[in-house]
Amino acid sequence: MLEIRSLTTGILKDISLDVEKGTCLGISGTSGSGKTTLLNAIAGYTSYTGDIYLADKNINEQPVWLRSCRYLNQRLYLFPFMTVTQNLWLAQYGAKQKRSKEREKAILEQMGIAHLATRYPHQISGGEQQRVALARALISQPKLLLLDEPFSSLDWETRYQLWDLIDSLKSKEITMIMVTHEPREIRALADKTVLLSKGQVVTENSIL
Repeated sequence: MLEIRSLTTGILKDISLDVEKGTCLGISGTSGSGKTTLLNAIAGYTSYTGDIYLADKNINEQPVWLRSCRYLNQRLYLFPFMTVTQNLWLAQYGAKQKRSKEREKAILEQMGIAHLATRYPHQISGGEQQRVALARALISQPKLLLLDEPFSSLDWETRYQLWDLIDSLKSKEITMIMVTHEPREIRALADKTVLLSKGQVVTENSIL
């Protein structure tokens, strides 16, 4: 589903990876090993050499907003003067998709935050804001979700709840790449793991 061939950018040197559809690849490594750089290249935020294929299509020349992947990290980038629903609508607009109020309602219900639809980000908790950010990432129906330690600032109870939500996305055939330092997160969500060190893949393992 996702194929990376001889990708080189920044510290990353000649990285090749395959991620199957509907699975989660967990990426770990020390600070500066290239984890976030890898996600930025896939998302199109940084230039690179090599090839990235998403659903059998080379996306090298696709601009960020047209790549069928969404990026979620600790910085939620919710628009403070827009309601929850308006944040979702803007994401559809940015992806050049027609607004679907039915899809907005369905995904807010899936995230358990339908009752927050008319509230603004400052009116809801950190965990609820993260659910909104996840809903916004999914509203344009991406094939790939990129997660860069998005839950690390949250309490454990909220994390567990969000892990359940993330894990449920596999049944919808959404593919994920997750960067994390938390072993429990790897065990809970990853189907396969990669350890990066100094811009290279050191180990690659499947989780049984």
